[in-house]
Amino acid sequence: MEDMARIRANFPVLEHTAYLDTATTGPFHKRVHAAATRGYDQRLREGLSIPGYKEWARFIDDARGDIASVFNAKAEELAYTKNASEGINIAARLMNLSPGDNVVIPDISFPSNSYALLSLQKKRVQVKWARSTDGAVPFEEITRQVDERTRAIFLCHVEHASGFCHDLDRIGAFCRERNLFFHVDCTQSFMALRIDVTASNVDMMSSAVYKWPCCPLGVGVFYCSARLLENAIPESVGWFGMEDRWDMPQPPIDIPMPGTARRFETGSPNFAGVFALAEAARIYRELGPKNVEERVLRLNTILSERLLGAGIGVLGPFQDDNRSGILYARIPDLVRVSDSLAAHGVRVNLGHGMARISTHYFNTEEDIDRLVAALR
Repeated sequence: MEDMARIRANFPVLEHTAYLDTATTGPFHKRVHAAATRGYDQRLREGLSIPGYKEWARFIDDARGDIASVFNAKAEELAYTKNASEGINIAARLMNLSPGDNVVIPDISFPSNSYALLSLQKKRVQVKWARSTDGAVPFEEITRQVDERTRAIFLCHVEHASGFCHDLDRIGAFCRERNLFFHVDCTQSFMALRIDVTASNVDMMSSAVYKWPCCPLGVGVFYCSARLLENAIPESVGWFGMEDRWDMPQPPIDIPMPGTARRFETGSPNFAGVFALAEAARIYRELGPKNVEERVLRLNTILSERLLGAGIGVLGPFQDDNRSGILYARIPDLVRVSDSLAAHGVRVNLGHGMARISTHYFNTEEDIDRLVAALR
């Protein structure tokens, strides 16, 4: 990876803060910020005409391939969403489940995943919980819940509540062997850990991008594999998701949807957010996905070792294959620690007797040392 001083210079927040809170919200990269504001600046100076709007639409359509390549998908398999929750709800309804079917999901999954599945109970679809133990959800516990009426496994690649990282290849192979739908929420791994939806047999993937990609709120991605797209009928439709979005017959006599994931888009998207996301994908490729993942995990290991060395308990620690960029430290006195973190200029997420600490590629061992000093 390139010189760390040059990397860190792109994040102004690092000038005064040991920022170890990307799992909550990633700080803006200068280039990402510039990409997001470019459209706003254009509209401020010139307004937005129909030709200008069409130019923006061409840009985000052209960017689909670059963004999809981050997780080894094709441009036609990518839809832009407002957030991960929108994609999760699309996925829950695309499965077209029947009364008596069930879906397996870890009990510590981010609530949007559970809510989307619980909403299917009105169709008499059952939710089965894979039970976690000290933040871990073993593969065997997930598969133990699968029975003859199971139709899908939903899970978060990295569990927000523990930092536990699932083996997507192993679970995806299990799902494919049994013809189960496999949906993954990658919000806590997208552009931090390598994701290959093709190799992992992922059918659908949803992600927000305001965490590890360091992009704005209000934009996300939804992946739908080509094999599912053939029969995928969205519950919500709109002009922006039509085959020819500029053809507006009055009145329309049919719904000419494209054969791509673009059919899940309804109205005008968060253009500024997609501009930023496209730039974030460029930065990620420049840094190298393998380099980013190795640095994230190495810093996580160092963090764990130094916290334990200082007598500070951690959740887990998990096996190397289940590590991520998130680590939870046990904090008995949150008020004292909150004051100490502020005094040391350290940002983490505190709550429920724990500190959620996240290491990204722009962090350093010095950041970790400042954190440990604040926690002593």
